[in-house]
Amino acid sequence: MKTDVPIPVALVGWATAALLTGLLATNLSAATLTGNLTAIPRNSTVNLSAAGPVDWVHWGLYSEASVDRKVGVLPLISGFTTVLDEGDTNAFVYAYQFADNYNGYSWNDGTPLQAITDTHTGVWAYGEPNIGTGFEFTVPADDTERTLKVYVGAYAAQGRFEATLSDSSAGPYSDSSFDNKNGSGPSGTYTITFAAASAGQTLNIRWTVLQNFRPDGNVTLQAAALTVAGANNPPSVAVGGPMDNDRFAAPADLRLEATASDLDGSIIRVEFYANNQLVAEDATHPYRVDWNGVGPGVYLITAVAYDDGGEVSESEPVEIFVHGTGGSLVATTDLPAPSVNLTSEGAADWAHWGLATNTSFNRKFTTTQQIGNFVTIGGGPVQRYADNFTGYSWTDGTPTATASASHTGVFIIGQGQGFALDLPADLTPRTAKIYVGLYGAQGNFQAYLSDFSAPAYTDESLADVFGNTYAVYTITYTAASQGQTLHVRHRAKQLYDNEFGNVTLQAVTLVGGNDHPNQPPVVALLTPTNAASFFAPASIQLTASASDDGGLAKVEFFQGADWLGEDPIGPSPYSFTWNNVPPGTYLLSARATDNFGAIATSASVTITVSNSPPQAVTLLNPSWSGDAFTFSFASQPSQTYEVQSSEQPGLDPWQSLQMLTGDGSVLTVTDANLPPGQRFYRVLSK
Repeated sequence: MKTDVPIPVALVGWATAALLTGLLATNLSAATLTGNLTAIPRNSTVNLSAAGPVDWVHWGLYSEASVDRKVGVLPLISGFTTVLDEGDTNAFVYAYQFADNYNGYSWNDGTPLQAITDTHTGVWAYGEPNIGTGFEFTVPADDTERTLKVYVGAYAAQGRFEATLSDSSAGPYSDSSFDNKNGSGPSGTYTITFAAASAGQTLNIRWTVLQNFRPDGNVTLQAAALTVAGANNPPSVAVGGPMDNDRFAAPADLRLEATASDLDGSIIRVEFYANNQLVAEDATHPYRVDWNGVGPGVYLITAVAYDDGGEVSESEPVEIFVHGTGGSLVATTDLPAPSVNLTSEGAADWAHWGLATNTSFNRKFTTTQQIGNFVTIGGGPVQRYADNFTGYSWTDGTPTATASASHTGVFIIGQGQGFALDLPADLTPRTAKIYVGLYGAQGNFQAYLSDFSAPAYTDESLADVFGNTYAVYTITYTAASQGQTLHVRHRAKQLYDNEFGNVTLQAVTLVGGNDHPNQPPVVALLTPTNAASFFAPASIQLTASASDDGGLAKVEFFQGADWLGEDPIGPSPYSFTWNNVPPGTYLLSARATDNFGAIATSASVTITVSNSPPQAVTLLNPSWSGDAFTFSFASQPSQTYEVQSSEQPGLDPWQSLQMLTGDGSVLTVTDANLPPGQRFYRVLSK
């Protein structure tokens, strides 16, 4: 793991335009080394894809260790190293990221990020003493003439730019005209044209502080781009659909889409591949093909673009899942607890990594092994760390019998690097908890059944740009047949720190399964009883009795297939209050899960919730007018009223006069064209 030093406020460099002259060396052959400086206009954007058809690099996108470069080409521009005054034994220098550069940078053919628009980021160097601190990087050189553009800046300092060939066959080139006495300002571009006298040589670039005008004066380095006469910029291509980690039900009808462009020509065609097998191709924009009837499986989708100059580029792969039916896989992610007892939590099995060394693998001693050791993804070296957030303890382990609050684990540095685990799966429910983390990266966690009988679970939410973060993934699963496997993968989808960005693995626990005999729990819904009725808005207390010989993990309450809530504490009876229930008919049940992952569901009960009972009606404001009789009464919202009349109540039947629906206001009733004689009225609330 990496511990960051405090990062000061990042400062942006300022550049002045100048025509530069280098010192000329005697040419041994057709070697050359010349240069010049031009200012980059403020608020302009440099397109690195266009400027670097041979290669390009950008530094500092997320942190001082972030490096983005051209994809699909042989990397020629090296990463930078910091420079300091080697004559001072007390000297030091650090690189820091900044994000307020006066101009921006864009690209559409990069890695690890394929495309960026107008990022104002870079790196700056600070050291003591300031003079002589800065950056250095290299580019291969031979007898082919190439052009390198170096994008730099300075803050309250005068910079010194130096370019030298390893065989001294031309140059050196040196310039000190770039200065900024007043603070921040525009950046500048050093354009270096070079060729060595022979193959296997190196162009060395150095950018350092010559003079500082404030104690915090510094130089900045942002990007570099390499080209050669007649260079054909390869096309850029990316899969536009489906997206990474998308899931589909089989048989799936999929539309494969791609975006493709060529800066110095045109796209001839785009081919689409699934697991390295050609699906189809399209020669016209927008580039898309239909792939129908796709069966269950995991597929890597790639697009390959061809330009009119003969260059070919392949996209970054997109991984998708197609699933069938018959199994179940449900997962959640949470922040792990500060301490975990693996013996208590892993009744069926458990595993822990990194206790003493990077190869330490401890597991439960008293059971048949179900959790095997991990396999690395990407082949990077596995390293140990000892400052994990969670401390792990156990009392039934092997080869180490006991451990107490061990904050250890293992990690792998690098883009796409990570860990793969396989856990047993069959018709019996199991629950696994996987404890992982990362530093300076975005994670890509995946879990899927080998028979693809349920949708895969994927998560990319675990991420931290500058520090460590952790998660526990809880996966409850059942396969559609015996002898299956739950595949688990945790790897770095994106690095924010190219030097130290990593993913970590600490422990796994498992409960349930046929390898641990277990009787399912017993559960019954106590209240409400079947056919119970309530008035809306109802507050209904659900209670259930539940027991299990191995202990209960939780009791949950359901309305049909919809989860209402749970009581994870107990003891029996377990309860949950369902509030603000609207009118309707509901099917209620309780479900109990024990500590081994076994599940039992109670018998269901049916209840009804109806509108509130009607209130008594009082007739108001009776009035005769001619041959019409009028009266009124207060109504309830949504209540139905029937107005009836009779000449002799108790002798003649009541006659229905009018049906009304209440709205909460006072309703008025008029009975017109009445014959002489007495008449009686009443209102029924239904």
